[in-house]
Amino acid sequence: MTLLRIRADETDVPVVPSDVAMIIGATEPIEVRLDEVHAGPVAAAAAEMQVKFERGQPGFAYVEERDVLMVRLEHKVSCFTADEPESATNVHMQHIVAFQVLHELEVSAAAIGAFIETNAYFIAYPYVRQSITQFTAALGLPPVVLGFMKRDEWPFQEEDGQDDSPKRNADAGSAADKAALELSK
Repeated sequence: MTLLRIRADETDVPVVPSDVAMIIGATEPIEVRLDEVHAGPVAAAAAEMQVKFERGQPGFAYVEERDVLMVRLEHKVSCFTADEPESATNVHMQHIVAFQVLHELEVSAAAIGAFIETNAYFIAYPYVRQSITQFTAALGLPPVVLGFMKRDEWPFQEEDGQDDSPKRNADAGSAADKAALELSK
């Protein structure tokens, strides 16, 4: 029996906090792992190294036989000196976060996207931070230590300060919806 059914809703349908709350209530994280790494070429390590951290487009898949929602998160770290940005050492990483689906759930793909942005990233981020520190040190570079992820920062806001979070309708829904919205701030 398939526990998770993903609706193909219109792309402009708003995601309300109760949609994400349903996914949280019906899943349990069971695994966070590094899935893939590509690094190099290694440029000479410099004490005055600059770092650029980027994320790729997240993805997800449902493994029906195991009732597992798999989330894939991609990151890129570029380490370079100010005088030679074109000779950066690049580290590309992909992490998998697996969630066991515990009971029947029907949600939209947009709701899963909102769940990834508001929950899966926070679950995976400590592992991403550790992996980046470990791999940059193993490459002979000064270890890169990322700061803590905060709710008012990436992935929720773009560099220009625009809100990049899933669209929410604070006036719609029940008291539980409004409480979930307050918790997400």
